[in-house]
Amino acid sequence: MVNTIIIAAISSRSYVQVAVDAGFDVIAIDAFADVDTQNLAEKVIQIEVNYGQFDAHQLLDALNRIDLDHCIGLSYGAGFEAQPELLDQIALLLPVIGNSAEVLEQCKQPKSFFALCDACNMFYPETVFKKPINTLGWLQKTIGASGGEHVKSALPLELESANQVYYQKKQSGTPVSCLFLADGKNALVLGFNEQWCSPTLLSPYRFGGLVSHTLLSEAAQNKLTAFVQIMTQKLVLKGLNSCDCLVQNDDVLMLEINPRLSASVGLYQTKRGNLFTAHVDACLGRLDSWPVVNKQSRALQIVYAGKTAKVSAKMDWPAWVCDIPQPNSEIPAGAPICSVIAEARTARLAKHRVLERVASL
Repeated sequence: MVNTIIIAAISSRSYVQVAVDAGFDVIAIDAFADVDTQNLAEKVIQIEVNYGQFDAHQLLDALNRIDLDHCIGLSYGAGFEAQPELLDQIALLLPVIGNSAEVLEQCKQPKSFFALCDACNMFYPETVFKKPINTLGWLQKTIGASGGEHVKSALPLELESANQVYYQKKQSGTPVSCLFLADGKNALVLGFNEQWCSPTLLSPYRFGGLVSHTLLSEAAQNKLTAFVQIMTQKLVLKGLNSCDCLVQNDDVLMLEINPRLSASVGLYQTKRGNLFTAHVDACLGRLDSWPVVNKQSRALQIVYAGKTAKVSAKMDWPAWVCDIPQPNSEIPAGAPICSVIAEARTARLAKHRVLERVASL
């Protein structure tokens, strides 16, 4: 029985972990080839990433060097948002176990995405596609980017091509993501996650971490649940997806849908079923039963290099550190070094614990 799957993501470790736990043999394609991923996967192929996107030539070349007859398909995370057409090229080689290039483009093009929000009465920050005359209180975002580093306060100067950016009014609220599983018709919300930033002077909204099973008001939960259900039907979403928003009490402002494997997948464990098995089954149209997740909260925090760092081969990493870099590798200033994880009964305790662990490193 063919049980090998290819997982391509800028950082694939968490997806490789859940896939291996589900009994799959994994060939990983990512930008880091960290120690954890090499220990988990049957094979790891490291390729370059430019401006948060895979080098398309290197990725296709890597696939052409794999015996694809023994693979059920390719599932993907971040790295394709600005080049969804790459998924069409991959689909000529083997099945894409995830949403199509067309769906990815609809979600990552803000004009089409916010038009869909309008159609289902979901509010979002005021958004324009021409630089405001007065940029005070506005954010500039890059179309097709991920990870938060591209989000900056809008400046009067033109720093990027006008067709690559859009502008949103700054809004208050807690950054929240919603992880859900979809089969093209129905969606199951697996949980809500609080997110936070790891800011720098040049990247004040750089992604820092997140914690699962954060508590939201019933009204906010209902709005998000209704939204992902409607969007699942409108876009025919399949597999594991997530959406990002701002929440303040009962109010929800939608930011984006990520129709791909999400960083929050590794924060959820199941009482019944398996998330990655369900992802594959939903994408292949054979989902027979929905998984049931437990309510234990897990938190993850990325640790970034404050300056260029050399990774010692003798480094004794704590058990709660993952995404461990290769020994003797050099980490550029601002790049991720590793991730720290923690668990607790509640989201508040798990977040407190993970931040304590980061401080102790």
